[in-house]
Amino acid sequence: MYLSKYEEAMLRGDYGDLITRAMQVIVRVGDVLKADRLIEVETTHIAGVSYLTIGDPGLEYLEDLAKSNARFHVFTTVNPVGIDISSDWGIDKEFINKQWRIIDALRRMGASLWLTCTPYEYLRIRPRTYHAWAESNAVAYINAVYDAWTEKLPGPFVVLSALVGRVPRYGLYTLSGRAPTHIVRLEGDKAINDPLIAGLLGRRIAELVGDGKPYLVAKFGSNAVIKQLLASYATYSPHAFMVIDGVTPNHREYLNMADKPEVVDISVGDAYRGTEARAKDFDAVFLGCPHYGIEEVMSVINYVKSRGFGRARKPIYIATTPFVINALGQDIINRLKEFNIHLVLTTCPVVSPFLKSVGVGTVATESVKQMYYLPKMVGINYISCNGIECLDLAFNS
Repeated sequence: MYLSKYEEAMLRGDYGDLITRAMQVIVRVGDVLKADRLIEVETTHIAGVSYLTIGDPGLEYLEDLAKSNARFHVFTTVNPVGIDISSDWGIDKEFINKQWRIIDALRRMGASLWLTCTPYEYLRIRPRTYHAWAESNAVAYINAVYDAWTEKLPGPFVVLSALVGRVPRYGLYTLSGRAPTHIVRLEGDKAINDPLIAGLLGRRIAELVGDGKPYLVAKFGSNAVIKQLLASYATYSPHAFMVIDGVTPNHREYLNMADKPEVVDISVGDAYRGTEARAKDFDAVFLGCPHYGIEEVMSVINYVKSRGFGRARKPIYIATTPFVINALGQDIINRLKEFNIHLVLTTCPVVSPFLKSVGVGTVATESVKQMYYLPKMVGINYISCNGIECLDLAFNS
């Protein structure tokens, strides 16, 4: 593998033992993947930072790095953690304290603590730039919507990449590795506007193409719907890469690169294939996987306004970001609570005990990604709901 003089110096030990060890791992991984060289990344995004998922070993690893004066050398953002940093939600105090230790270790290493799975909504990302991201929905999003290049990387590996600003050049970091193998065409001319249908389509496409890389021909009515499509697809896909006709920058170039692609026609009905029937009873509605942005939260506020500002009969929890909280202001947040709508900050139910802490055993959700992870990760059951139907269920149950 070719290394620049700077990379050789990092590997040799000129920048300290910690950098050397990080470079050794990255170079070894590159050798295994038959990478021809390393490439410099513009940003990194670290996942796997909830105490629920990494426990004491992960906490000790990050604290050891921070105590060794490890510092990130590129702009680094961080995924949701196991707590809402503005409310304890009844979570065990020992859990909260250990989660704050993880956050503090990342802060000392120089991470920007946005604590969101949607950093792409707040970064200006240019096409054909290199990044090292670990959160699957975010990987799928910047690949498809920005044509920015990243593989779906393990969280610990991204920590090392953030320290040295490098990843091996392989797979999706090469143009040839991004060539579509399938053309997936959605029947009909209507744009998809329902988040649940979009998520089910993402799952079905992943099932159909397997290790292949789809070029999707379909219309979508909003960014929120595209988020659900890609989050679901990334959950079931080994690489989280697709090209969307008319959305992905350079999409025509990608289409021309496809060498005898397999053509697959699917319908909305196909997306529902294999969907399990679930009990209709539920304890709360959960929205915000991926994290809701300001437009999505405003759509909920407009829904409540259309109902004359009534109170939901069952609680609605919406996971979102500090940016949205700051944009709304405390008065609006307090008013939403009066309607039984609760904004949950910096966390996600699949990496947090907060739903069980508030007595929720079954949620109604539009997120196909949540449907995959909730039973496996935290033992929470679900029922699915279509877009606005989720809110109707909460207000009318």
